[in-house]
Amino acid sequence: MSDEATSLKARGNEFFRAGAFLEATKVYAQAEKVDSNDPTYPSNLSAALFELGDYASCVEAVLRAWRLLRAQSDQKMELVTRLARRLTKALSHGARAGTIARDTLTKHGEAIQHLRLASSKEGSTGVGGFGAQRWDEWDAARVEMDECVKRRDACLDGLSRIPIFFKPLDDNKEYYPIGHDQLIDLTAGCGSVDPHPLDIKALSTEHIRKIAFLYGGVGDARHVLATLRGLSTAYSNLHKAKKTKFHAHLTLLDINATMIARDLCLFLLLDELNRANDATARIEVKATLMYMFCGVVMPSYCYDRLSTLLRDLLARLSSTTWGLPTWMHLDQASAAAVVLVLEYWLNASKSTRKMLAAHDISPPRSSRQPPPSYRPASQPDFQQRVQEKLAGERQAIRGLLLSMGHDQIQSVLMKEGVLSFPVSPTAARTALLENMDVIVDTYQEQFFGDRRTLEMEPWYRQVKVWVPPKELRHRHADLDAAWKQVLDDLPIPTPVMRKACAHVENDWQPNITLFDPYLDDPHCIFVEARTGYPSINEDVLDTVKHIHEFKSRDFIAMESTAWDVCSVFFEAAATALKALERKVTLEFIVGELCDELAKMRHGSQTTRPDTFPRKYTRMWLSNVPDYTHGPLNVILYVAPNLQDHPQAALACNSLLNSSAWKNDEEFFHTYTLLKIEELPRYLGCNILDSRGMMDVMVMGASSSFPRPLAELASRDDLITWLTRLLFNTFIPGRIQPPPCNVRLPHNLVAFFGTLMYLSRLGYPGHWLSEFVARILSGRMVSDIPPYTGEYPIAVEERTRRVPSRTVRTDPWLVEFETIIATAYYAVPFPISGALPSDFSSNPDDITLWEASVQLAPSFFPGRGFYSNPYEPRAQLLFYRSDKLTAREVIDNIRDIFEGKPTPPPGLFFLLTAPEHVVYWDKICFRLSRQRVERMRTEKWSMVAYRNDTGMQATLPSPVSSWTVKEHT
Repeated sequence: MSDEATSLKARGNEFFRAGAFLEATKVYAQAEKVDSNDPTYPSNLSAALFELGDYASCVEAVLRAWRLLRAQSDQKMELVTRLARRLTKALSHGARAGTIARDTLTKHGEAIQHLRLASSKEGSTGVGGFGAQRWDEWDAARVEMDECVKRRDACLDGLSRIPIFFKPLDDNKEYYPIGHDQLIDLTAGCGSVDPHPLDIKALSTEHIRKIAFLYGGVGDARHVLATLRGLSTAYSNLHKAKKTKFHAHLTLLDINATMIARDLCLFLLLDELNRANDATARIEVKATLMYMFCGVVMPSYCYDRLSTLLRDLLARLSSTTWGLPTWMHLDQASAAAVVLVLEYWLNASKSTRKMLAAHDISPPRSSRQPPPSYRPASQPDFQQRVQEKLAGERQAIRGLLLSMGHDQIQSVLMKEGVLSFPVSPTAARTALLENMDVIVDTYQEQFFGDRRTLEMEPWYRQVKVWVPPKELRHRHADLDAAWKQVLDDLPIPTPVMRKACAHVENDWQPNITLFDPYLDDPHCIFVEARTGYPSINEDVLDTVKHIHEFKSRDFIAMESTAWDVCSVFFEAAATALKALERKVTLEFIVGELCDELAKMRHGSQTTRPDTFPRKYTRMWLSNVPDYTHGPLNVILYVAPNLQDHPQAALACNSLLNSSAWKNDEEFFHTYTLLKIEELPRYLGCNILDSRGMMDVMVMGASSSFPRPLAELASRDDLITWLTRLLFNTFIPGRIQPPPCNVRLPHNLVAFFGTLMYLSRLGYPGHWLSEFVARILSGRMVSDIPPYTGEYPIAVEERTRRVPSRTVRTDPWLVEFETIIATAYYAVPFPISGALPSDFSSNPDDITLWEASVQLAPSFFPGRGFYSNPYEPRAQLLFYRSDKLTAREVIDNIRDIFEGKPTPPPGLFFLLTAPEHVVYWDKICFRLSRQRVERMRTEKWSMVAYRNDTGMQATLPSPVSSWTVKEHT
């Protein structure tokens, strides 16, 4: 050894021990260059390269060391063993990761074989020795290389089919037909502080032809309408060359088929408006749009138009040629779901009187009155922001008043009753200053409070319908007579009001698009299902105000009607659609956001045309992340579908549980178990705006993967975080009732998906495979506790520890079998050596089973929040009914996890990812066919229960009754 090389090696060792592997590789490489005859230096280099996850370079360095070592007469068996161990591991990991191909093996086949023979010599298997087992593991990985290439995509496809969320015990989905957001034009961006607008002019010719927006869930499509106007304006301002290339694709996605059916009707009405020439017909179409979009009932002529459209759309979708406008696209699966909704709407018999009775409008709320869900004691940041907002409003009003001239000030003072006669400018200003707070109070209510027009208050609260267009009011004589009283600032006489209300009840029809089939489902326990009528509140008023605010910065005039606002809005939307008709595609999809995005990424399970985008320029998620594990889900399953472009971004808000959070830090930590500033380092995400609680959360496209290991979390930090994530999936915390209901529905499939994501991000495969091996051993030693309190999870919880103990993972291993077997040839790190002996690794062995179930007598789904079957808390317990009862496991699962030896492994297991759950009918789940055949020889049963309260929802379903539904 030369002195220089020895010195470099010492420096490299220091870097290596400090975990600075990249720096270590640089120094070791210098040492090898200085002394190219000593195998120690390429051996050292190979160790550092392995730790970096650079398995291909590691193999090259190992073989360079071996060639030098082999040439020596006195080979050190210890070094031979180390090289062989490192080589087999690097080959296995590189083959699985796809960084080592067949040609590498061909190139180095002879050297690999020589090292294999040398390491397998007698005497090499002692303490620190090697032996044949490691080579056998490499043999298995080598044999699987071709299968991995051939079956990788199919396995990824299979994995994407398994649900990543805990299911509710019942599959009815909530339906919110009328939104409550301010309208968002995605070309203008979103958010009150930094909206991140999309500069379409700056897009290259290549990118301007593939502008793509996704709305998931799209809701009532208000943001689509707003964005179409923005796109139309941007298109009109482009140069001719870019106009020629311009094309925008808008994907309207919602999990509820009723929502998509409603949106289809909306855009077909806009198309009808564009084709209508008769003035009266145009007014009727726009009136139909208004009453459908933000009304609960509608005039008979609007209902007739809507019914005609529904029948026409049903006929189209039931035929072989749909005949939809060229700019609309609906896939087969979505169409089938929409057809069921259309049939329901056309056959449902609903009463206008009952519809109006269910429509409750609250009185106006003061601008200084906090929302009903506000909890100042537990929301200091929220309280501070509210106070800052109110103070800002007051300061703006104060500044406005002080800037007024004498005549304006005097007018204000006389209107407020401060003055009863004109005074001098000095006296007027003195009076203004003395009464400033009172006057500001008045103007704050007027400008920033629940400002309602004459039509809204008290008219709408009494009559519950929007005033028809002036041109059509002659068809509504009784209603018009009452409205004239309002315009004349006169009280409506009781007989006149009765006639107006009778006209509405007798001659108007319910807005049938507000009805979801669950309203007539006898098993549904939603409150609305008890009456069969949706409960629509003042969102109808807010929608009109939001439409006005979208097109004007001025406050809505007191004399304005909903028609004044909506007529202009829908006319503009139709005009924008017509201008973009050949330059835009509107795609409608019924589906769950993460499922559909996974289909796009993998290019399977879908009938979408190949020309449709798989990645998007902008994505608006609404508050869907409230239901899907928040920012963690967005990072893992949504952000990968952003285009690789600096302007690409996604955004969402939080509405389900905004009163639950102390601040944004707690918001992010609860969902991710990380602090905001840690997220880019652990998960490689690009957070542009973290104000998810009070404003919007915005994420940009991430840099290309894989990332340099130096930019990522350390191994210890990563494993600590993964352990917390795993344990909190095994033993979840408790939810609070609304409005503080925080949902963390990620199951073990999502956890395994996290591992797959981390591999793509750049974490070394051996970090992940060794962690999975610990799980699959059935036991783990850790000082990390699961969080078992109520959500949210305080940031301080991240550092809480308990005395180290051995926890049990065996109750969840069967589900890992299903996951791993399904994804086997796509798992990017070797795993076969860690699989228990009874595990299947054959994707074709995983089968979808169906079990008929009955309601457990002890389960009362309609009695209280904690027995609600619609929370994503369903877990399946499989157990030997001849050896134990279901309650023995359910009541003790936390103690079992913490190491309680009974019931012993092999007598029960849990599934977090059933395919389908309806507690009173059927449950579908995935299990290995071989495993079920073994279970049939024993007395196994299955029950479904809530994993937070332990409430058992079903009676035991014996294995003998399960049937094969399909292979996955």
